[in-house]
Amino acid sequence: MPYPTAHPKVNERARQVVGLNPIFLDTETTGVGLYDLVIEVGIVDLDGNLLYNSLINPGRPIPQDASKVHGITDEMVADAPALKDVWADIEAVLRDRAIGIYNAEFDYRLMKQSVDHAGVPWTIKKNQTFCMMNMFAAWYGEWNHRANNFRSQKLEFAGNFCGINLPNSHHALDDAKLTAALLRYLADYEKQ
Repeated sequence: MPYPTAHPKVNERARQVVGLNPIFLDTETTGVGLYDLVIEVGIVDLDGNLLYNSLINPGRPIPQDASKVHGITDEMVADAPALKDVWADIEAVLRDRAIGIYNAEFDYRLMKQSVDHAGVPWTIKKNQTFCMMNMFAAWYGEWNHRANNFRSQKLEFAGNFCGINLPNSHHALDDAKLTAALLRYLADYEKQ
């Protein structure tokens, strides 16, 4: 089957989500486990305008394997604020907004466990988030028989496939901007 299938329901859903005036969040982390923490947060609006961007000092060493992915080192976060010191600013941006995330399950979990670790109240509801990775997977349409669902694609692939000229640099701000542009692309897409 040629890709994308570009199902009209996905395009309609993208247009509905645009109508919510969402914001877009991305994080970089010390890893992917149950005890890993956020070390960078980037948030933009639907037009890619900066709403929040900061490195976060996790209060512990960043594993080399994680640094190889995003390039963030202990030295880079040494003078960065702790999450507990900036959470009020982040929470004010996220409060009562629809939040687009590429791989929402991961970033939502890492933000929540980082906020819990920081000992500050978590106020963001899961139903505020929507997963752009799942939306792109349904639009692209490659079926994963093993998972009985659409096959997930990396953000870099999605951006390149759609011809979006923004980097997927594994820095939170760049990836949040690319995610916002991807929603716009899906909402505006007209199947030939």
